[in-house]
Amino acid sequence: ATNVVISGIDLDPTLRGTAAGAIFCTTTLPITNYRFRKAMGWPISAGDLYQAYLPTVLRDIIYGIVRNRVMTALVNFSPERAGTNAGRFANMFVTVIASCVISAPGNELRGYCLQAPDKKLPFFEFFKPDKFVRSTSVGALIMAVSLGVGTLATPQVERIWGQLREYLKKNPAGYAVIALVVLGNIVAASRKKELGDASKAKK
Repeated sequence: ATNVVISGIDLDPTLRGTAAGAIFCTTTLPITNYRFRKAMGWPISAGDLYQAYLPTVLRDIIYGIVRNRVMTALVNFSPERAGTNAGRFANMFVTVIASCVISAPGNELRGYCLQAPDKKLPFFEFFKPDKFVRSTSVGALIMAVSLGVGTLATPQVERIWGQLREYLKKNPAGYAVIALVVLGNIVAASRKKELGDASKAKK
């Protein structure tokens, strides 16, 4: 989402990538760190929400720069191909692979900084080359495929959304139907949670 917003601003790819990485990291890191510490069972304070900020923001800035520069180069290399489904998928796939691989050392630095103080390992004991290569490869492939598929789905979703907006303009009552469907789902989810809680209480 950050890349989509930033892409609408006329900036050099390097500046655009830097801005996207910094904004993304600064806004999402507190949530990421909160979830991480919660999962580990560690105490959480306000300062912990921005733990390992420097390696994380550097990683995200490098990712943003590489993504913007590689994508710009690929689109400029073959504008006609970039407009096709195959071209959109291939460009995004290659771009994400390059971005993930080049920014991957930031993941190791972040992990090193997030170690529990009483169990902290020296960097060269913490860093495992085989684990690094495996996690980087798998992570890059998963992200490249998912974002590549996303580039194919986005135009279709935009087309359907455009048709839906036109329909709702002509038929305002449709908003009430959507509101009722959303409300029904919320009520159903609430009831399911209550039944689950009641079942746990009985046990």
